[in-house]
Amino acid sequence: MVTGDQFELLRQNLIGFCYRMLGSLPDAEDIAQEAYLRWEQAGRPQLDSPRSWYLRVCARLCLDRIKSVRYQREKYVGPWLPEPMLADHADRTELDETISIALMLTIERLKPAERAAFILHDLFGYEFQEVAEILGLEADNCRQLAKRARGHLRGEKQRSVTDAAGIKRISDAFFQAVNAGDLDRLRDVLSEDVVMHTDGGGKVSAARDLIVGFDAVTTFMVRVIRYAQREQTILYRPAWFNGAPGAVSYLGEKIIAAYHFEVIDDKIATLYVYRNPDKLAIFEQASAS
Repeated sequence: MVTGDQFELLRQNLIGFCYRMLGSLPDAEDIAQEAYLRWEQAGRPQLDSPRSWYLRVCARLCLDRIKSVRYQREKYVGPWLPEPMLADHADRTELDETISIALMLTIERLKPAERAAFILHDLFGYEFQEVAEILGLEADNCRQLAKRARGHLRGEKQRSVTDAAGIKRISDAFFQAVNAGDLDRLRDVLSEDVVMHTDGGGKVSAARDLIVGFDAVTTFMVRVIRYAQREQTILYRPAWFNGAPGAVSYLGEKIIAAYHFEVIDDKIATLYVYRNPDKLAIFEQASAS
């Protein structure tokens, strides 16, 4: 029987699965808790494989939740980014590509069953027979679902910078160049076809569409930062989230944005900027603790 601390260890694994399925940490936590409640309501039965049983419940709850989540995201104002997932501790050095924002956005485009089969097999390492038991499908069917999911990933850009120190070095150079308004230095760290996502959720000022290309991204960033710095100097502090180093910007004591980077060939290929206060709240909570 799974109780107390044993379930708490298992719960983190379940939340990790649900987060990758939904891109929302609050939803992931709710579903993991709901799975536990369902076990309690069933009379706390003895489970031969607690992890598989809970994953099966969570997978089905996630597949149901995806329908409403998709409807909400169709109405979302501007580019949507998955909710940030912070590291358990601040001294992380190993990248975790399984929760990278680039991968999470790709997973978001997969069909629900493809998403589940891919996450369970490719990210969590389950054999297809185990995946089939969790999803209530045939093993061959799950194999095809995961194959189709991997097909969507082919051609996706991959980081050539594979160490955290390299990403942090490039992101630090980016902020220094932006603050100085130095376009030559920015050209050293931004690719010509760089893409910027700004997630404001309609709650704060942010670009409603993706910003594409060196000229458009640098013009936008320099203008926004110069405008903000009319009041106070913007400070940037490192923050590790979604498996890689990023940064959080402060205007006085207020967090105004969080930045994440996809680096390819030693240049920033994609810049993810969080502005939605709901998604920045997790950084506020972390800084307060």
